[in-house]
Amino acid sequence: MTSIHFSKKYIHTPIIVFLIFITSIFQSVDAKDTSLMIMITDKNCLYCIVWEKQIGKIYPKTEIAKKFSLHRIEVKNFVNYTKYDLKKTNITPTFIFIKNDNEVGRIEGYTNPEMFWWQVDEIIDN
Repeated sequence: MTSIHFSKKYIHTPIIVFLIFITSIFQSVDAKDTSLMIMITDKNCLYCIVWEKQIGKIYPKTEIAKKFSLHRIEVKNFVNYTKYDLKKTNITPTFIFIKNDNEVGRIEGYTNPEMFWWQVDEIIDN
């Protein structure tokens, strides 16, 4: 019968590997990019309804949505919204782009899909 001998110099290797693994997970969580697009909306807003029909259904399927997830907030609730330090607005729809807890761009109003995507590209490219 053969016996297995562990070298003392390798006994801590699994522990070290585990600690490196855990540290890398926490670093990636801390460094994770927190980006989103807040849509200030109103259920009675004609332009919001048009945006929902023209863009709202396809937005979650776009590459942009992977970077800036969509979060809708009713304009009446936006007055009390304090998660980010944002300039308040009464214009609906308003699209506010947040990256790492800071506003990086804003689109006020909606006219058509081409203009919306052009404005989105301008914001995310900067």
